[in-house]
Amino acid sequence: MYPGTVAVAMTGVNGGADVHTLVVIIAWRDRHHLPCCRIGYLRSPYLNRTEMALRNAIRAHDFHPQAEVSLLKGGSQYFDRMHGLISAAKHTIHLQMYIFSNDATGRMVIDWLRQAAARGVGVYLLVDGYASTLPVTLTRDGAATNLHIRYYAPVFTNRNFYFGRRLHHKLLVADGQRALVGSNNIDDHYFGSAAHAAWLDMALYLEGTAAADLESVCLQMWNKAAGRKQAPLMAAPPLLRSVNSKGAVSVRICRNDWAGNLQQITRSYINLLSQAREHVYLVSSYFLPGSSLRRQMKAAAGRGVKVTVLTAGISDVAIAKRAERYLYPWLLRNHIEVYEYRDNILHAKLGIRDGRWLTLGSFNINNISTYASIELNIEVRNKPFVQGVQQELDTIISASCTRITEESFRDGQTIFTRILQRFSYDIIRILLYLFTFYFKRHTITNKFF
Repeated sequence: MYPGTVAVAMTGVNGGADVHTLVVIIAWRDRHHLPCCRIGYLRSPYLNRTEMALRNAIRAHDFHPQAEVSLLKGGSQYFDRMHGLISAAKHTIHLQMYIFSNDATGRMVIDWLRQAAARGVGVYLLVDGYASTLPVTLTRDGAATNLHIRYYAPVFTNRNFYFGRRLHHKLLVADGQRALVGSNNIDDHYFGSAAHAAWLDMALYLEGTAAADLESVCLQMWNKAAGRKQAPLMAAPPLLRSVNSKGAVSVRICRNDWAGNLQQITRSYINLLSQAREHVYLVSSYFLPGSSLRRQMKAAAGRGVKVTVLTAGISDVAIAKRAERYLYPWLLRNHIEVYEYRDNILHAKLGIRDGRWLTLGSFNINNISTYASIELNIEVRNKPFVQGVQQELDTIISASCTRITEESFRDGQTIFTRILQRFSYDIIRILLYLFTFYFKRHTITNKFF
């Protein structure tokens, strides 16, 4: 453990008074504005999991002021900040990614991680077992003994087929003090080049207690990926200074893992629409809202809320784009504005309510993110900050988007294209049913977690 942490040594804990003691310790810590994961357990994996569960219960849906929150676009702006965080880290780096490719961008980030490990920083890289491809030499690099790598493995996979949940995080935490959360993966598409601009992504840079909470999430996912046969990771970084709440931007962490009974982001989007009074922005690269969210969208537009949907005009997943367009007539009939981003591929994922509240992260507005992925978003409650992000969206819409109207959409349609769009929509629904049917059975019969 690092200096300044509180150590609690217990063995053979089965709940009762010991769990009550933990509740008191964690509650005391939170009242004194100490970040989460400040308790390091000497020899008790059970307590590590218990503390995680109690922390989630106590701090769930709490907003906390941060020392700094800023919006980053994709491309060099995002990767420059990532490089800065990795280069400045002194104790630990947690990097969790859905896509980590073995291309120029991936090898660049691996070099940064190797350099950090070589100077004694503990580096923990967790990537999705299907979407990521790391160099085979990476795990055999003797110079990087502090570089630890794990794959979040799906239930079944081969070269052409995937069956299981995705680890859809796009998260970096340095020293439990600074963090990046967004829609950005590690791949040449997200970095860009002189010939091809980076995809449109957005991320939040956080400095404050939320970074320590995010490290707790990383620890939980790392230990889960390890399984029962490996010792859990129980490191804790130095304590953070408290934050003066006056004028600070307040954030909270929201997660989705339907099989694990976490649906915080889904509820956030439903609340975003049900509580809106003026204007809602919904930005998603694969916009296929489920029936519950569509009901809320229709109700919001029906009571006079301006609902603006920004989605991709060019998509990297053709079947998803055709399925999206199948929903356009329904959106337009319900007086929902639809814009397609035309400059490049839109990959950002966020929602804004009334210029006061936003959610941003890995969650796509579709049922794959709702039911079949492990997702992570940050919610921000601060009017000046959110209005700044809203102005950024308005600039993108006016400069780089095409508005879809009933007339313009109808002009580009034929019977064949509508049949193809309906077919694409039904195929995605069938695939989703297979995902959720599996997880429902597995959760009931085996208590998946």
